Amino acid sequence: MQRPEPEPCRENDEGKFEIISRDGVARIGKFHTKHGIVNTPTLLPVINPNIRTIEPRDMWDNYGVECLITNSYIIRNSENLSKSAIELGVHALLNFPGAIMTDSGTFQSYVYGDIEVEPAEIIDFQKKIGVDIATMLDVFGKPDLNFDESKEIVEETASRSEISVKTANGMMLNGPIQGGLFPELRELSAKKMSSFDFTIHPIGGIVPLMEKQKYLDLIKIISSCRHIIPSSRPVHLFGCGHPHLFGIAVAMGIDFFDSAAYALFARDDRLIMPWGTEKLERITEWPTASKTFSELTPKQVKGLSKEERTILLAKFNLEISMREMARVREAVRNGKIWEYVERKSSEHPALELAINHILDSSDDSDFMKWVESSTTIQKSRGVLWSKKINRHPYAKAAKKLISEYAKLPKKDAFGNEVKQEEWNIIVIHGVRGPWRIRCKELIIELMSCFENIQIYVQTPIGIIPYSLEDFNPFAHINGPDTIWDYNAKDFEIKCNSMIPIHGTMGAEKAIKELINSGLKLSNSKLNDESVEAYLDKASIITKTSLYTNLNYDISEEWLSNTSFFKGGTGRIRNVFDSEGNHILSPRLEDGGITLTIDGARKLFEFSKLGMCKIPLVKINDDSIPFVRKGRNVMHGFILSVSEKLRPGMPCLIINDKEDLIAFGISCCTNSEANELKKGVAVKIKSGIK
Repeated sequence: MQRPEPEPCRENDEGKFEIISRDGVARIGKFHTKHGIVNTPTLLPVINPNIRTIEPRDMWDNYGVECLITNSYIIRNSENLSKSAIELGVHALLNFPGAIMTDSGTFQSYVYGDIEVEPAEIIDFQKKIGVDIATMLDVFGKPDLNFDESKEIVEETASRSEISVKTANGMMLNGPIQGGLFPELRELSAKKMSSFDFTIHPIGGIVPLMEKQKYLDLIKIISSCRHIIPSSRPVHLFGCGHPHLFGIAVAMGIDFFDSAAYALFARDDRLIMPWGTEKLERITEWPTASKTFSELTPKQVKGLSKEERTILLAKFNLEISMREMARVREAVRNGKIWEYVERKSSEHPALELAINHILDSSDDSDFMKWVESSTTIQKSRGVLWSKKINRHPYAKAAKKLISEYAKLPKKDAFGNEVKQEEWNIIVIHGVRGPWRIRCKELIIELMSCFENIQIYVQTPIGIIPYSLEDFNPFAHINGPDTIWDYNAKDFEIKCNSMIPIHGTMGAEKAIKELINSGLKLSNSKLNDESVEAYLDKASIITKTSLYTNLNYDISEEWLSNTSFFKGGTGRIRNVFDSEGNHILSPRLEDGGITLTIDGARKLFEFSKLGMCKIPLVKINDDSIPFVRKGRNVMHGFILSVSEKLRPGMPCLIINDKEDLIAFGISCCTNSEANELKKGVAVKIKSGIK
C-alpha cells in the first residue's frame, strides 16, 4: 500500500525541534524538514546506495520510516551514482520521499584509513545532491586512543567546524562530538561543537564499543556530554541501532539512532530480537510475532536461496527494530520510560551493568542534576513496584522536593505550639493507599487522643506526611503487600520519637501501643470534625508549599484560616482564603493543585517579597494579547525565566514591566524555555486582564 507523500514544513520551521511529550529527559519530538516532519525518537535505516537490501520506497510505504541515512562519500566516489545524484537529487536517486541524512566519509576513514576528500568539498557535494541533513567531515575517535590523541581529534574536529558551517550556508548540518573514553574530552567537545551553528549533534566514535558490547562505556560517554548540548538540537547516537539499547539511550535524552545492522545481520543469518540477536539455524519456532514471517516457518525460511533469505531477514530485522522504537515512544508518552529501562536491564549482563551505573549515579553529578530538573515528579497513573524504584529519577526528584518543602507545622491539632524536636511522629504502615479511605478513622482517633503527634505514612518509595497521602507516584504503586511494611532507613527528620503503627490495627490496640511507647493521652478529646479540619488544612498548606516553592511558614500563615468546598466523596474540591476568595483546587487525579486567578495574584505578591520561588516566565509584547486571552505560551516568545522551571509545575507569566499576565503549568525546563523556538512552553490555565 502506497503511503502519501510527506508535506514540507513551513519555510521558517526548517531545522526546528519541538517537544510534544516527555518523561524526564526522554522526549517525544517533531523535527521539521523540507521532506516532512520526523517524529522522534526514531531509527534511521542506513542505506548503502550500491546494495539496497530493502528498497527505500518500501521502507517509506510499509515500515513507517520517515528519515534514512546514506553515505555521501560513497555516492561521490561512484561516477554513476554521483552523476545521477547531482542531476536528479538524492531523493530521486534512492526513490525515498522522506527526509534524508548523509554521512561524510568519517566512518570510511575509520574502517579503511585516510580518505581523499576535504571538509568543505564533502559539504559542498552534500549540498549539490539536495540532502536534508548533511554531516561535516569530523575525525573518528577510536576508544583505544590515549588522552593526547583523543584531545587532538577533538581539536581537529572543532577546527573544521567553522568552514563546514560556512560552506553549508543554511543547510542543516550534523556536528559530531568526539573525545574517546575520556569524560572531560567529551564535555570539551560538546562545548566546542555547541558554539557553532549546527542543527543536530551526533555522539560519534561509539561503533567499536557497540561491536564489543561495552555498554557501560557507552552510557558513561552519553552522561558526560548530553546535558551540555543545547536543548533545541536533537542528539544522534551515531552507529547505535540495536533495539535493546533504545530504551536506556532515550531515557538519557537521545533522539536519533541509525542502523545498518538490519541488513548486515541478515547477511549472516542473524535475527534482531528486542532482547538480543538470534541465529536462524537455532530457531525452531518464531519467538516473536511478525508480519514478515506470518506465512512462513523457520524451516521454510532456511530453505530459501541466500539472496531471498537475506532480504526476508532484513525486513524482519527492520520490522522488529521499528516496533521496538514505537514501544519506547509509548513508554515515554505514558511516563513509564524508567520502568521500561529496568525491564530491559535483565536482557544482557552488559546492559544491566550500564543501567545500574546510571541508577546508582550520584545526584550531585551534572548529568543527574539535569535529569532531575527535567523530571515531572507526578504520575497521572500508577507505577509498578521494583527493587530499584527508589533509584528511578522521578522517585529521587519527588523525595528531594518533599524534604525541601514539606515541613512539620507549628501547632498540633489541639492548638499547642510544638517545636520540631518535640514532635512524635506516628508512621502508618502495612497498608497501601488510598490511606484516607483505609486508615482515616484510625488516624482521626489517634490525633483526637494524643497531643504533639503528626501522622506519616509508609510507602515503597519512602515515608511521607499524611498531608501528601494522595501524592503520585507515592500513593499509586502496584506491587506485593510486603512493600508497604515499615522501613525508616531513609527518614531524616529531627523529632522526639517515631512510632510505627500497622494500618490494620484497631484504634483501641493502636492507642495502647502508643501508650506503651511512652505517649500520654490528652486530658481532653477532640471531636472528629476538628481533627478532619486540621488534616485538611495541613494538606493544603503542604501541597501549596511543595508545588509553588512557597516558604512553608508563609504558606502556613496564609492558609491557616482557609475554608473548603467538598465533593460527595468528602475530598476537597475548592479552597477559599479568609476573605472568601477561591484561591486553588486540589487535583483528584494526581494529588496536585490548580491555581485560580486570586491564588496566582497572591503568589505573585509573595514572589515580589522574596517569600515564594514560583518561576516567573517573562514574555515579549507580541504574545501578551494572546496569552491574556488564555492562549498557551509558545517557545520563541520567552524573554527570561526566574527560578527553576520544572515540567508539570505551576508558573506565573509576566510582561517586561513585571505585570502579572497569566498563570499555567510549565512544559519545559529553563534551558528549553530559553533555547527552543517551536512548541508549547507553558500551558495556560487562565489569562489575567
